[in-house]
Amino acid sequence: MATATSGDTTTDADTRREPDPRITVFCSPEPVDPFHAIAYASQVSRIDPFDVDSIHRGARDVLRRLVGRVRESAASASGASVGRMLLLLGESGCGKTHLMRAFRNEVHAAAHGYVGYMQMTAYSEDYGRYVLNNLVESLDRPYDEARSPESGLMRLSNAVAEACLAGGEGTGANAPGNGDDGDALDRLREGAFAPGQPELDDLVRGLADRVAFDGRFNSIDLDLVQALLYLQTPISRIKASVLKYLRCEDLSVHDRRDLGGLVPRTYASAAQWMIQRLGELTWAVERAPLILCVDQLEDMFDLGDAPARFRRVLATLCDITSRVPTAVVVISCLENFFDEVKRHLTQPISRRVTAGPGPVELPAACDRDQVIALIGRRLHSLFGASGVAFRPEDPTYPLPDALVRRLVGLGARDVIDEVHRYRERCIAKGKMVDYPCNGEAEPAAATARELERKVVAIEQSWNEARTTGTIVVPSDESELAAILAEALVACSAEFSAGSGSGPGTGRITATADGRFVSVEPNRLFVGVCNKAPQGGGLSRQIDEVIQNAGGRIPVVVRSTAFPATRTAAVVQQLAKMVSHGGRRVVVEDSEWRAMMALATFRAGREADPVFAAWLGRTGPLTGLKALRVILGLDCGPAASHLPSPT
Repeated sequence: MATATSGDTTTDADTRREPDPRITVFCSPEPVDPFHAIAYASQVSRIDPFDVDSIHRGARDVLRRLVGRVRESAASASGASVGRMLLLLGESGCGKTHLMRAFRNEVHAAAHGYVGYMQMTAYSEDYGRYVLNNLVESLDRPYDEARSPESGLMRLSNAVAEACLAGGEGTGANAPGNGDDGDALDRLREGAFAPGQPELDDLVRGLADRVAFDGRFNSIDLDLVQALLYLQTPISRIKASVLKYLRCEDLSVHDRRDLGGLVPRTYASAAQWMIQRLGELTWAVERAPLILCVDQLEDMFDLGDAPARFRRVLATLCDITSRVPTAVVVISCLENFFDEVKRHLTQPISRRVTAGPGPVELPAACDRDQVIALIGRRLHSLFGASGVAFRPEDPTYPLPDALVRRLVGLGARDVIDEVHRYRERCIAKGKMVDYPCNGEAEPAAATARELERKVVAIEQSWNEARTTGTIVVPSDESELAAILAEALVACSAEFSAGSGSGPGTGRITATADGRFVSVEPNRLFVGVCNKAPQGGGLSRQIDEVIQNAGGRIPVVVRSTAFPATRTAAVVQQLAKMVSHGGRRVVVEDSEWRAMMALATFRAGREADPVFAAWLGRTGPLTGLKALRVILGLDCGPAASHLPSPT
């Protein structure tokens, strides 16, 4: 393995040669810095291109076996047992959140469950509702982003819809709608009826009644089935009402009318009831467990009355596993925090949390191969962003060998942080510098740690603002266009702070005019097109976007799924537009909410350099799938295709 020893040691031959382009890139501030160690909540639903699967391999195997046992257990399906809990314990920086991110994406890639991720960093008096809000938001993200933009909720809705057609034990000739359900579902998906029309409600009820005759769904709540069937309609207003119903929020008169008179669940234990019903439904339609990944319980130390809050959170999670025999709850926590508060737990809760196969202790130290993999994957990305070849035979070049040796035995976060600090010194000097740096390292390290502490504090505040506030997404297309324009402009701050590179990452201006948004210098013409396809309304909206683009890239944005019937004229219209370079984007409800929440959250913080650092590291907007598609941020080589540097 070749490494650099110092940028100051050169020979006459070296000065006559062109500098190695890898050194030039490493010492340049232009490429996005991949050496940031902390995983943030907004990144969990995206594939981690830097994941090293040998880190915590034992814990990964335990997680796989745990999910496998639930999926294979006939006892769980009959309700004879309770759900499983697994406690992960480790030091700060050992990679607990990275492990949960990898676990979530592995489960979804294999279609082995539905994962909800949440960080316990927010103040809440109702942890059942807090868990539900985070679960619904997780389900509203792409289920498996590497393969499809389809959200987990739409995947579940489609599974319910297909179950209406497939039949099962207990179905027969007397089942309502037998033989006509395929046509009914097609009409529902075509949006043939306006919200609140009796014909639409009759379609949904007829399909839901079909489920009632299927023996697999004997214990399933039909109101929830109807709510998910309403997601099959291409009507954005209805989707917003469904999301409010799933969050157990109160429904307005218009919301109730749009959902055929469904009554919202708003009583004290409604959140736990909804989680239970969702878990029962995922199992009934797909034999898929509901998995809750609960992270950063130690942050309760900062909220006051930590032991009582810790006890309430674990009691809530134990209640969920008791209600849902096919649920899996994975909890990550600092080992010293758990040792401090576990004595405050009741014996039943303590037994549930610490029962086999856990607790699982996560080792912090990385061996040499893991250090090389952690560094090599990031250097591969750094060089690739500038069109420079990565050389697998020199996976840590141009880092000094002394630095690489120093990293062996450190935790994953410390490994990445140390390389980040070294690169910052190289950027400041404009060349490779000596390592160690003769007393310069410690002050720089202290400054970096303090900045990271402040960034994490902002992330905690953002998590609370995002998950505990009440946000109502408007249905008016002009209002949505204004929200989108403001969010696109705000992406510039994230780019300048280092959250992205490539096409569309410069200074953005976006001007809303009615339901249209003009975006420069990207040369985009975006139109919000939420009309139903029935009667040609959606087709006319798409035509307006294409005709008014005037040489710019047309982008059709929608708050609910586009029609999927291949023979539909609007599908062919969209396919032609995309083949000529246009873009079609579904903005999920959770994404609209994130845009609106950040607009309020950043007020008064714009001049704070720590806030800018938080924007650059977490990318609360540029991490949203919809905005990435609109701006074409993923048009380059897929990061997930990075080879494993060896």
